Amino acid sequence: MYRRKNTARVTTDEINQAKSVSVLDFIDANGIDVKREGRGSDPYFRLVDHDSLVIKGEKFFWNSRQEGGHGAISFAMTYYDLNFPEAVKRINEHAYAPSINHISEVKKEPFRYPHYFEVDNTEELQNYLVNDRKIDQRVVNWCIEKDLIVQDKKANVVFKWKDMKGNIIGADRQGTQSMDNKKQHTFKQIVPNSAETGGFMIDVGKNIDKVAIFESPIDLLSYWSVKKGEVQNTRLKSMSGLKEQSLMDAIKELNQNGQDVTKVISCVDNDEAGNHFHERLSRLLKKGALEDQRPTRTKDWNEEWKHLQRSKENSKNLSYGM
Repeated sequence: MYRRKNTARVTTDEINQAKSVSVLDFIDANGIDVKREGRGSDPYFRLVDHDSLVIKGEKFFWNSRQEGGHGAISFAMTYYDLNFPEAVKRINEHAYAPSINHISEVKKEPFRYPHYFEVDNTEELQNYLVNDRKIDQRVVNWCIEKDLIVQDKKANVVFKWKDMKGNIIGADRQGTQSMDNKKQHTFKQIVPNSAETGGFMIDVGKNIDKVAIFESPIDLLSYWSVKKGEVQNTRLKSMSGLKEQSLMDAIKELNQNGQDVTKVISCVDNDEAGNHFHERLSRLLKKGALEDQRPTRTKDWNEEWKHLQRSKENSKNLSYGM
């Protein structure tokens, strides 16, 4: 059975104590310099030493690493590269003065999938995924048949997040039209109130013993287009970013269903943020449990798939003397 390396345990009281600390109070207690930006009553803050890390309320996003989160625990894990118990203990090392400026936790509404927004037409979806992103037509057709991807009224591709019972617990929306003159700038959204550790997911085979993780549904489908018959007894899981807990929850769900996960396949982007995340996993997982299948020639698996297709086409043209 898959297990993480042993880590220090924390109690519920310790966790609740850490959760009560605001991100800015934790930053202040650790001597991290920030500068206030924005005007009026809706400011945001930027780290001085890492100016791509922006904080607004209890949310933060580290643009250069494409990582983000909510709350002091998540911030401590990201900033100091800690696991969950280590982050809780790091936060609770400090004393915090009561503050009327703490931002109270907003109660999250349950996820409600907007079925009424779907359309039967898949023309824009097919054109975008097959022609623009070069996903294998058979992969796209299979996902449509399984009701995993649909088109909405605004011609977006909707990637449904389903649990093992088939319940929709969240979704990604991916625009099919450019938002400006740069083709790569398309609308992207995680549908509000989606499960925090959910993600677009496909199980290949019945006796799942591997979990392959991706940063986006497009990369997942690209990888499957490349590998096709090679992928066996594997859960393909998009984290919609870089979320360690999304992986852990996928493994936990499989274990609870009697599936013994022995291998995690890292298919995250070949960039600074993806490499940092991969290295963190290599320290957290037991030896031999992590398999590196990050793209080698390009940044992500969609670019890798396109590169392979171009190379194949060039070889074919050369063989015909073109």
